[in-house]
Amino acid sequence: MTRCFSIVAAITLGCAGAAIAQPADDTAINAFVESHTARTHLGRIARWDDPVCPGIAGLPANFGKFILERIRTVAAAAGAKVDPEGCRANISIVFTTSPQALIDGLRAKDPVMLGYFDNSDQADKLAKVNHPIQAWYVTKTVDLRGKWTIDANSRYLHSSANYETSASNGTRVGDGLNSAFFSITVVADPSKLGAFEIGALADNVAMLALSQPSTLDECTALPSIENLALTGCTAAAKLPAMSANDSGFLYGLYHVKPGASLGGAKDSIAFGMKEKLAGR
Repeated sequence: MTRCFSIVAAITLGCAGAAIAQPADDTAINAFVESHTARTHLGRIARWDDPVCPGIAGLPANFGKFILERIRTVAAAAGAKVDPEGCRANISIVFTTSPQALIDGLRAKDPVMLGYFDNSDQADKLAKVNHPIQAWYVTKTVDLRGKWTIDANSRYLHSSANYETSASNGTRVGDGLNSAFFSITVVADPSKLGAFEIGALADNVAMLALSQPSTLDECTALPSIENLALTGCTAAAKLPAMSANDSGFLYGLYHVKPGASLGGAKDSIAFGMKEKLAGR
């Protein structure tokens, strides 16, 4: 039996369920992949290359532990590497009733943590909190030797550390470069999430912590946990747990060959997703 939780205080959160299946054709799957794959500054799709290490703040210990365990479980099932407990977090999850103040502070301290931007107007847009659950992605470009560099305008790197340089293989077949996540910050506002259970929230956070959607402003045609807190979605699109579409997408993402082109990666993700949905 699935264990359920509820918080009868500042936060009301419930249970992590199994992936929910939903029939899908090729067109719908391709559209799903498009909506779930943001393009990095390099022009690729990012995923975790380093082992996943989530950390959480702003929740009672038992609820935080539940969400962290769920992220680790989803990551391992997708094929991502997972660090043991006690590692240094590269995924920061914060529950706060003042999300905009948190992001404003992050921008003032280390603007690179917002993601890639070239000017203050782009930074303003990135720093805007628009959703009850939202994520900010810092990506890096990795070469064939494992050398990497943060995807950031050099003018804003002064407040960050641990950056290396990359080198390409310089062949006509490919440049030998790959996009990967450096860090992800997920922020959730519990004052706007009282209607949702902990299982649904944990799955939503897991999707945002393992993949970067191209947009969170539109409901996906296929049911997805990322529709959870979006307005205007149909009831059928808002599922109480991660859908088979979501888990199939993550499996496809984490089985793309390193260095794949943007189009090649999307095709590979769609193929893996179809295989998973077909039960293969």
